[in-house]
Amino acid sequence: MEHAKPFLLTVTQRIFSNWTALKLAVENDMGPVESAKEFCHNVTDILCKNEGLTNDEIADHLENIMDDQFNTELQDDSSTQVAEELLRFYRYCVQNDESTAKTEFEKLPPVQSWLSLEQPIRPSQPVRRESSSSDEDMDVDKNKQQEDGWTVVTHRRNK
Repeated sequence: MEHAKPFLLTVTQRIFSNWTALKLAVENDMGPVESAKEFCHNVTDILCKNEGLTNDEIADHLENIMDDQFNTELQDDSSTQVAEELLRFYRYCVQNDESTAKTEFEKLPPVQSWLSLEQPIRPSQPVRRESSSSDEDMDVDKNKQQEDGWTVVTHRRNK
């Protein structure tokens, strides 16, 4: 089953990135994106390491994680639907039905960018901010610091 793990992780990512409950939980700061990414790995590990899991067991696990990690109580049966999809692909892998797995995988909605497991490419050069003309027009007079700690910024005009 370990050879199917990368495929199942990709499936889990696609399903989770399109799961409205998880997306809304992250968007509303109920949990960070990093936790959602860990959630993908966690569920994939559980699928790969446990034989004979039922739909209800997977759905219960999904609900528990949503409640514990994202402070979200699911009341829409979406955990059951997500569990059914995950279990369907798990069965394709167990049965070595690669052609059906690939065909069904292509039918899934594409992965949404908010849950991409790939690391973003960081620029090798620091981003340099160009000064605008308004920046040049501002001048801080250090002698004009008021008693309350505020610094008065005056506008300097080039005449």
